[in-house]
Amino acid sequence: MTVPIRTTFDTATNKDLLKVGTLRKIFDSTIRKRVSEYQNMYKVSTTKLYQNTDTELAGFEYANEFGEGQNIPLQGPQRGSDKTYTQRYFGTGFRMTFAMDFFNQYGLWKRWAKQLGDVMAESMDDEFATIWNNPTSTTLTCGTGFDTLALASASHTGLLPVVTTENYSNYANAALSHTALKNARYHFATLVDAMGHKTGGMVKGDTLYFEPTLWPTVEELLGSEGIPYEFSNTINITRKMGLKPFEYHRLTSTTAWGILAKKSDLYDVNAIISLKPRMFTKDAPDNTQDKIITAMMFFTYGWGSPRGVYVGKT
Repeated sequence: MTVPIRTTFDTATNKDLLKVGTLRKIFDSTIRKRVSEYQNMYKVSTTKLYQNTDTELAGFEYANEFGEGQNIPLQGPQRGSDKTYTQRYFGTGFRMTFAMDFFNQYGLWKRWAKQLGDVMAESMDDEFATIWNNPTSTTLTCGTGFDTLALASASHTGLLPVVTTENYSNYANAALSHTALKNARYHFATLVDAMGHKTGGMVKGDTLYFEPTLWPTVEELLGSEGIPYEFSNTINITRKMGLKPFEYHRLTSTTAWGILAKKSDLYDVNAIISLKPRMFTKDAPDNTQDKIITAMMFFTYGWGSPRGVYVGKT
């Protein structure tokens, strides 16, 4: 049975300060504005289905030359694999004794009920950060993408038969620098689709995400008129990349950064939510007259194609 929140607060003085009403204030650093940042990293949608499946399908190869009187070569679309998103369940709650709720003068039931909602929202945000803190892992609960590789890999594959000209790398494993940003731009400018066709720069990086340690570097790289750290008058061309800096506070590595093409139709990192945090209040199932409040939510996340993601460093 869950241990309820009781009216024994200060065992050192043998006084229940929450009950006698002598506290000037309660300082609780967890009562603050919630941190919710996943919207900056995901394409977010809702569903009423337990499972949602995406399938990878690609069109045709380039046309081939043929001779007079010969049949025009025919081809069909290439079928890839599936990516299934299965809803996952998360929840928590607390139990408060009747006396605790009755005698305390600080409205703690209401206070902690609100905090429970905040904790649920932040729990979702923290879970969504999992793949960004482990972009090279193939063993995450969310699974892998269409090509069964990690989100960040040097050997992503496409659907061209026989040849491998559609393969690509979206993992630089390089510290954030002026050169690294130029390489990231080149990656998107030369990106190919699943059939090896040039995307022609239509997939453009627009969001530079980074761990807070890198904030000074980001400000220097995107804000300097000249190339940072150089004694020259060379123009800092990375300012023209149009990157929106996003300081991602849930990243755990001090070297982590990357670029997302969030505005592109090829961006395929998905958060699928079927139940946002919902609260349930009830009387305890016994004779104590305690109250219980629980909260739960259903959501899942993952990716199919990682073409819209460039991971600079983990």
